[in-house]
Amino acid sequence: MKKMILAILMTFGIFTMVSADIGVKLGVSAQIGSMETSGKETSSDDTPTNTSSTEEALFGTAGFFIEKDLAFLPGPFGRLSLGYDNIAHDLDLGTQRNPRRNSLGAVDETVFGKDHSVTAEITGFETLYATLNITDWLYVKAGQVTVDVKTRFDGTATSTYATSHALDGVVLGFGVEKLSENGMFFRLEYNDYDIDGKSVTNTGTDSNKTATLNDVTGSTGRISIGKAF
Repeated sequence: MKKMILAILMTFGIFTMVSADIGVKLGVSAQIGSMETSGKETSSDDTPTNTSSTEEALFGTAGFFIEKDLAFLPGPFGRLSLGYDNIAHDLDLGTQRNPRRNSLGAVDETVFGKDHSVTAEITGFETLYATLNITDWLYVKAGQVTVDVKTRFDGTATSTYATSHALDGVVLGFGVEKLSENGMFFRLEYNDYDIDGKSVTNTGTDSNKTATLNDVTGSTGRISIGKAF
C-alpha cells in the first residue's frame, strides 16, 4: 500500500511539470458516514442460537483516487470518466459477542464465559467507478466495491472460522465539482453503498454451525481536492 501511494505521489509530481492536457485527475478524499448490518450464528441441528440485533456505526475514512476522462468518445459518451478509489488505511469494525444457547434455549454459560466473540477489521476498500457529467459542475457516479475483511474468533476450542473474507458491492452517488483555471479542483459528494453479506461454515468440530453477515448498507458524505492534468 505504501509503495502504491508513493507511486501516485511521484506521478502527481511529474505531471505538474508538464502542461499537456491528458485528461487525468488525481486527488485525495475524506469522508464520514454510517453503515448498518446484522448477523447471526445458526446450527443445522436446530439448536437455538443468539441472533444479534441490527448494528449501525459511524465512521470516517481518508483515501486517494485517480480518474481518466473519455473525452475522445463521441457524443454524450465523451462526458464519462473512469476512476479508481482506495481507502488508505485499515478500519476497525469492533467486536460482536454472541452467547450460544443449549437445546432448551438457555444461555450456555460454559461457552459465554470463554468470551465467544468475533472481532473484525477492514484491511482493503477499493472502488472501480464511472462518473457522468450532467453539467460542467454536476455529476452522477456508479461503481463496483471490493472490501477485504479480517476477522478473529474467540471462543471454544471446537470452533474455527476463516479469518479472511472478500465482500463485493455497489456504490451510487452524485456530486458537485469546482474546477479552477490552474487545474485544481474541489468536490462535494454523496454516496450510497450496498455491500453483499456472506455466510461462513465453522471448520472446527462444530461444523454444524454457520456464521452469517447480512448485507451492509449505508451512506457517506465526502470532500475531495485534487489536480487535473
